[in-house]
Amino acid sequence: MPAQLALVLPQFLKLLTQKGQMLIIKNLRKITVLLSVVSALFNLLIQPATAASETTVSADELKQQPAFPAEYQKLSYPQRLDWLKQQLKTADSAARIYQLSSEMGFEHFANYANDKLQLVCQQTKPEKFDLQYRYICAVSDNNSYDDSIRQLMQLYDDAINAKNIDLATQILSGVAWKQSSNGDIASAFRSYELAMSLAKQASPEALNDVMLNTAALYVMHGDKAYVQKGVQLQQATISRLEALKRDTPESADYANEILALTYHNIGVAYALHLHDYQQALHWFGLITPNNKELRRSSLVFSALSAAELQQKEQANNLLTASLQAPKSTEVNTDYLDCYQQLVQLKLQGVAELQPCQLLNTQTPLEVSLDLYKRMALLETAEWRLHGLEKLHQLFIVKLEPQLKQSATQSASHAELSRLQLESELKTQLLEKEQSLKKAEQEQHQSQMMLTAAVLAILLLVLLVITIQLRQNRKLAKQFESLSVLDGLTGLHNRRFFEQNIQRELNFVRRSQQDGTGHTIAFYLLDIDFFKKINDSYGHDAGDEVLVEFARRIKLAIRETDMLIRWGGEEFLLVARLEQKTDHHHIAERIRRVVNQQPFDIANQNTIPVSCTIGAVVYPEAGHDVVQLDWHHLVQLADAALYLGKKKQRNCWVCVDNIVDLAALDDILQQDLEQSAQQQQIVLSSKFDATTTTTS
Repeated sequence: MPAQLALVLPQFLKLLTQKGQMLIIKNLRKITVLLSVVSALFNLLIQPATAASETTVSADELKQQPAFPAEYQKLSYPQRLDWLKQQLKTADSAARIYQLSSEMGFEHFANYANDKLQLVCQQTKPEKFDLQYRYICAVSDNNSYDDSIRQLMQLYDDAINAKNIDLATQILSGVAWKQSSNGDIASAFRSYELAMSLAKQASPEALNDVMLNTAALYVMHGDKAYVQKGVQLQQATISRLEALKRDTPESADYANEILALTYHNIGVAYALHLHDYQQALHWFGLITPNNKELRRSSLVFSALSAAELQQKEQANNLLTASLQAPKSTEVNTDYLDCYQQLVQLKLQGVAELQPCQLLNTQTPLEVSLDLYKRMALLETAEWRLHGLEKLHQLFIVKLEPQLKQSATQSASHAELSRLQLESELKTQLLEKEQSLKKAEQEQHQSQMMLTAAVLAILLLVLLVITIQLRQNRKLAKQFESLSVLDGLTGLHNRRFFEQNIQRELNFVRRSQQDGTGHTIAFYLLDIDFFKKINDSYGHDAGDEVLVEFARRIKLAIRETDMLIRWGGEEFLLVARLEQKTDHHHIAERIRRVVNQQPFDIANQNTIPVSCTIGAVVYPEAGHDVVQLDWHHLVQLADAALYLGKKKQRNCWVCVDNIVDLAALDDILQQDLEQSAQQQQIVLSSKFDATTTTTS
């Protein structure tokens, strides 16, 4: 879903699909019929593989085709289609036909003509190497939800193998759009969040598009907390766009266009969903008057917000300006006429109801609900009655059918199954009467052949089910891998840590019970002056430092230790200890492996890098240890890290033991050195060449 569609708060279709229908075959009358079914199923299985192997155009042949003239870029959408059709009439090779036809598909895609795009995709099927053309054909396919998702995920694999991160991000975004259109909003949320994780390695445009689409989904389908989360995502996009304008002035036009759209969408979220009209006025006010597409919409919603705040003079001025502003040429915004009349009614007590009575049937559901709810609360009887009637119609026409859709589909399938069963029972009775007249030998032979045919069919059905299960399992593994890995360093992320840390805690508690003496230590690692590295050498260099830092730490620890990208330049290590002093050795080994050799950065001089380490050892067994969870240990390690950064950096500070677990809350709230002086903890540290221990 393009980010620009968020302008009109589109309504996603909530369609329920029936999956995994069972194939039931019994009491077939003729063996020849059974064998023909076996043959047909076999042909269905092998035909896709044969078709997929056919290649009409190669990538090299396509590259050799002449480029389109410069004048082509200046043509309008209909003019481009006419030009392409004329060129197709004289095309003399399969590669040229493919080039022109696929370009026609891209034109339909850019102008949201999905039906025409699908026709082109059917007539000129995408080649395997042509990832972009395959993507627009798959994302516009509305015939089969499951098939479309499978195509997109296969394309995602190919994009990852080709290291096309932008396209891979775009594909996940397309998957999320399909899921939301199909009514699976929860899966769409997860897919967008996975796309955001991957988009951190992609271009700024790809990341902005995914974040704005995710924010739009949060605002349209989420509760108050998700709406606020959507606003936060949009605000993060604003920060990134401002940085893009500073770093690359040539991207200013793109950044300003997306900034204006983001300001508008945040204003809509505050005005229609959070009802914080002061904030809505602030965000709409950031849109410059020369933005013709958003000008009228921002003025109308600003007038509405000012009227709700009883700022009548400002509301009147904004309403007058909105009446003079031109309408959008890209999207249908006739519903703004109704909002204008609502503002006028609130300010002057008189307005025309007709614009609200003539709302377009394509008006987004969220906008219709907001308008009719506002009318239903008015004191004017005619307006209130119209609002109540329209709310009732919305329930009858849109909301109630969506609620009943699942039950209706289930009922229709149940009725079909009943009729099939009734037909089968009648057939069985007829066949039983006829079979009594047949000779025993003929009956025995028929049963043998019937059994063989049914077994063959069942084997083929099992084969189909097995292939589908493997595909689904592959999709599940892909999503699971994306959800627990950090896209930059390849390390596990916080989610993986939360899923597996209880295993480590159970290990140390068992060790304490059986007296083996094994325990674990938590280490928080922070790269010193990382912001300065980013500011001095650029964010790409900062990313290279993070990757190299992770690589060096992995060399210094065991494979059984858990190394996590905790966030930003912070890493979390959970290591098992066999000796009481192992935790000091591990901390010092990490510190040395980081700072002994400078970091080599591409296209840069070497960069000296060091880190500060805060650590805590799981305390000895006691009745209060049961109440200790990993959150406390991470907090203690973070406090030790803070102490090391305050003292010197390029050092480690370790909480060797928690002497007084009953005072844990006090320990977490005060400076660790104070806790050590009060003999609540045992504290060790390494600054330069000096190691100290404080009890």
